[in-house]
Amino acid sequence: MQQAEMNQEEAVLASSLQNSQIIASLSGIRRGVEREFIRTTPQGDLSQKAHPKALGAALTHPYITTDFAEAQVELVTPAVTDKAETFGFLSSLHRFVADNLAEGEVIWSGSMPPVLPEDDKIAIANYGSSNAGRMKMLYREGLANRYGKRMQTISGIHYNFSLPDSFWQALHVHEKSTLGLDEFISDRYFHLIRNVMRHGWVIPYLFGASPAVDVSYLVGKAHSLNSLDKDTFYLPWATSLRLSNLGYTNDEQSRYPLSYNNKSDYLNGLCRILSLPSERYLQFGEGQQLNTSVLQLENELYGSVRPKIVSKDLRPLDALCRDGVKYIELRSVDNNPYLPVGLSESQSHFLDMFLTYCALAPSPELTSDEQHLIQQRQQLVATQGRKPGLLLPTLTGEQGLREMGLALLASMKPVAAMFDASMFDVSMLDVNLGANAYRQSLEIERAKFEESKLTPSAQILADMKSQQASYRQHILNLSRQHMIYHKAEPLDDHYNIQLNEIANDSLFTRRALEAEAEMSFDQFLNEKNTVHCGCD
Repeated sequence: MQQAEMNQEEAVLASSLQNSQIIASLSGIRRGVEREFIRTTPQGDLSQKAHPKALGAALTHPYITTDFAEAQVELVTPAVTDKAETFGFLSSLHRFVADNLAEGEVIWSGSMPPVLPEDDKIAIANYGSSNAGRMKMLYREGLANRYGKRMQTISGIHYNFSLPDSFWQALHVHEKSTLGLDEFISDRYFHLIRNVMRHGWVIPYLFGASPAVDVSYLVGKAHSLNSLDKDTFYLPWATSLRLSNLGYTNDEQSRYPLSYNNKSDYLNGLCRILSLPSERYLQFGEGQQLNTSVLQLENELYGSVRPKIVSKDLRPLDALCRDGVKYIELRSVDNNPYLPVGLSESQSHFLDMFLTYCALAPSPELTSDEQHLIQQRQQLVATQGRKPGLLLPTLTGEQGLREMGLALLASMKPVAAMFDASMFDVSMLDVNLGANAYRQSLEIERAKFEESKLTPSAQILADMKSQQASYRQHILNLSRQHMIYHKAEPLDDHYNIQLNEIANDSLFTRRALEAEAEMSFDQFLNEKNTVHCGCD
């Protein structure tokens, strides 16, 4: 992008930050949280017990399900505008789960897994005998064969974020766009995604909480980690092993990088890897995966951020083609083991500001060279992010991480002021941070660039060393404290009745699905594996 064009976009950004309609619309942001965690034994080993029946059916429950493993719970909050409601519901889900786990079981609070058994003891999630359930299990068989079960037991937080129609309408008018509104919205979500990719290295630096791992995770893996004790391996400056090459990665996908420059290019690239057979996966026979393509399903696409749709009837590829992007899913947030629900409201404030900044700041198209630099930055920050004087590669040469981070957060100050100005309703104020909640949140994160010891990854390593505790011992101690917290107060009657009813309804729905006369599974699978390319 030419400098004159960039300056013009920066001028538009500056003026948009003063637009009263854009500011007012921020109170309409909808956000939802998905949190994954492992159920463990009292000693911190992966639980061998089935998903508790009292939690409902993982296949059909809208808020309490499982991820890859039977012992891997995923909690999902609905997307709402009231952040207090989001965190209240997330806390209630944790309490409900804690109350209904088997005696002594623990919610593992770290992103990297607890002590893992042999692979044949890591049970894939069970979804029953319906065609839908069998497909979900076969998909997970494919994941296990392709990437190994251990990698799949890594857990994290997904932050779902959508800007309201009033925001897009105001921005559409403000920028005098000639695109139709729906096309403009999808285009700007890809604009947002490109900036998340550019600046997303700040997420593992600020919130990465997985600098160490239990030795059982490393079985069969070549690595260069340091030994803290016989059971714990780590990197001294790491922020997030979860996001490193030792974590949740896919080498095969990296051979087919997607374009995020517009919806059409993205869909063409996605369609290609959904329909392109992979030589690497041809070795797995029938019944070991859904298909032999580079991706079995859209959900297999790894990355720090995804464009998302809202449709239960169409596969994501088709819904994105028909309806465009409806929200984004930020996938790079680690579980913070010091927090009872894995993240805080202040952290959510920062993510709201960061994602809104990414929607408004200039976002030129990504070249293959820049995408390569983005991947390099991600790995450097994940494995060496707190190293003093660390330099990160950019299109204009290497720059200091600290200086880049401080500059980015300085650019976000006007966005923080916008958010605080939008919180005019007293009921929406953060009870802990008050009327300047967003500016205070920004200052909390800015301090981490001044002092890396304030980051959760630094805190974890410092605590393990000072307490002479292994990764297993440290995370288990924190997890037990959170279990006491979750069980300390009885669940609110409203939530207790509601969640019990939903659990029972989900069990009924699963049984009804299994009792229905269905087409053969082969026919069902053939229909689900059909990929329609071509959107224009």
